[in-house]
Amino acid sequence: MYTTYTQVFRLSVAVTIRTRPELVDLADKMVKYGMARSRSHAFNLLLEEGMRVRQDEVRFWEELHENVNQMRRKGLKVEHGGLSALLEEGRDER
Repeated sequence: MYTTYTQVFRLSVAVTIRTRPELVDLADKMVKYGMARSRSHAFNLLLEEGMRVRQDEVRFWEELHENVNQMRRKGLKVEHGGLSALLEEGRDER
């Protein structure tokens, strides 16, 4: 009996970005020291690491919004500490 494994790869999407010269230098050094195969690979590694942090933060805010909505559905008033206003405004001011 043989088992066949199929791996699904997402195709890359090309984007053009403007970034600080320090990030380009860092990407070049990552390639130079063998930490990445190419500059593109280096940027992907940097983005993926930062993405993990942002995903956690987004998850936090999604849960917070959901909890506030549950409290409102139960008839509770959300006013203490300006949480209601904070949720309305989002994180623009931070």
